[in-house]
Amino acid sequence: KSSKSKTPGPEKFKPEKEEQVRVKDLVKDERTHKIAGTVALLVSLFLFIAFASYLVTWKEDQDKVFNNPAFLWDNDLKVSNLLGRLGAYISHFFIRKGFGIASLLFCTFFFVVGINLLVNRKVFSIWRNLRYVTIGLLIASVSLASVFAGADFPFGGAEGKMINNWM
Repeated sequence: KSSKSKTPGPEKFKPEKEEQVRVKDLVKDERTHKIAGTVALLVSLFLFIAFASYLVTWKEDQDKVFNNPAFLWDNDLKVSNLLGRLGAYISHFFIRKGFGIASLLFCTFFFVVGINLLVNRKVFSIWRNLRYVTIGLLIASVSLASVFAGADFPFGGAEGKMINNWM
């Protein structure tokens, strides 16, 4: 009776099998596509709200983004952007330091990628959209920087201004 009540030693247990997860199977999984599509749609929505808010609140938030190296971690700092400090920083980076108003085209790219992944079929052409976004970023930012050269607001962004000065 005493031998039956004893728990078996580790040598009696069967070794556990570790399940192998292959990247190829993970990429083909429909759940991965749905998650990536949802994330892309959320990024698109985040960027659109941050950019739209920046169009209205850029003057109030500009000095806070420029002068504070620890801008994102300063909890006492209040910004006017609807998405807080992160929204103010991202929109400042894309609009002022990037391509200006043309940065809204990034929203369309993430939207197209998100919709295609979420419904798991080709609703919009990703490559055509990428081509339009790339060309649109260059042409719109340079054109807006040229037309609104003396404006306070960075319509063409730093990239548009740089290419405009080079031309």
